Amino acid sequence: MCNFDRENSRRNNEECCNECGSNTIELGDSYYHCGGCGIQIELLSFDTGYIFPSEVKTSRRTNKISDLGSSLPKGSKLLSRRLSILQSRISNRQLSYADKIIKEAEIAGVSSLAISKLSDIIDTANLHKQLTNNRDSMIGLKLLTDAEARSQYRHRLYAVSGLEILSREQHPSQVLQIISSWGIHKNDISKAIKLITKILYSEGHIFLANRLSGTNNPTLVRHNELYFNLDFFRDHLAEIIDFNSAKKIINYAGKILSENSEPIGNEISENLDGKYRNFSSPKAVMNGIVDSMIILEFSNSQIKSLYNRAPVHGMKWVNSRLGVYRQNLVKGL
Repeated sequence: MCNFDRENSRRNNEECCNECGSNTIELGDSYYHCGGCGIQIELLSFDTGYIFPSEVKTSRRTNKISDLGSSLPKGSKLLSRRLSILQSRISNRQLSYADKIIKEAEIAGVSSLAISKLSDIIDTANLHKQLTNNRDSMIGLKLLTDAEARSQYRHRLYAVSGLEILSREQHPSQVLQIISSWGIHKNDISKAIKLITKILYSEGHIFLANRLSGTNNPTLVRHNELYFNLDFFRDHLAEIIDFNSAKKIINYAGKILSENSEPIGNEISENLDGKYRNFSSPKAVMNGIVDSMIILEFSNSQIKSLYNRAPVHGMKWVNSRLGVYRQNLVKGL
């Protein structure tokens, strides 16, 4: 006998209608009604949907694998195996690729403020999995055979590259110390910085792409990039020589760039017609610094040391033809 029949039998035996005396009770939408005169007798209670254990025909499913639902049967069918693998993968709470990069910087003792800024840069750079899927050859991976060690090298490479980009706000000595302790190859860092910077510009990241109050003026963007790279190379020069000499070199390099119509200084010209006009900002700045160091009579070894610390694409001649370049520059003065 179902619940409804049992309830009707109880009411038929115990209750009668006060109006007509009928003991027939019917179930309506929201009330019990008298079967004789139709008057409302009692309000129905809420249906909680609860089913008594005795009325459950099959055993209840339990989940002892994850919080995503009941366990999946492991059979020989391809679909069943795929669903089981997918459930296992999703239910395991793992760090994302960007989180693993930030974790390496945290372990190295980078300050919380720098970590926050680094996290913002790495999240943007890996927004479309560009870092995760990057499989460019890296010099530092050639000596590593263990898969875990190779993966860690990539994480550390992107971490120090992001810190290098932040070098104006994060003290460079700590970054250089981290690079040395991790054994990250300088050429790998140069390529990673170029990749991350390119992505940040394309995504319109506020740190690099536009500190110019929303302007898209190419002259002002060039102005911003030149100053960014001047500060970047100044920090490396300070490690090689000393801060005062580095400041002197950078100031003179800025003068050289300005004389060649680059947008440096308070007066920004719209006429970008100097000899550096077809150079990228890092290459233009490095050329200006090389000229500055030659004119200020710094040695070839010091110039090469700067280039080897922070190599710039298209300037390998610094290591092979610097002597000839110096002679020609001095003759032209």
